[in-house]
Amino acid sequence: MSKQEQEQRVNNAKNEISAFSDMYNRMLKQCFEKCVEHYHDSELALGENVCIDRCVSKYVSAQEKVGATMTKVTSQMQQI
Repeated sequence: MSKQEQEQRVNNAKNEISAFSDMYNRMLKQCFEKCVEHYHDSELALGENVCIDRCVSKYVSAQEKVGATMTKVTSQMQQI
């Protein structure tokens, strides 16, 4: 593998880490704001836990669908 290919792989990995970190932070912010109403307890209430579980599940599912669609579109564009 050439040095240029190695650099490209490193850059791709950095971009993926950055994108994942951004997605995680947006999910954390949105789900926390939606599900946690009171800060008086050190533990999450049952309703808050359920809400966060559902929110995270939906967010991850949506991101997977977007990723699959982007991969498909990118693949189709490369064939043109």
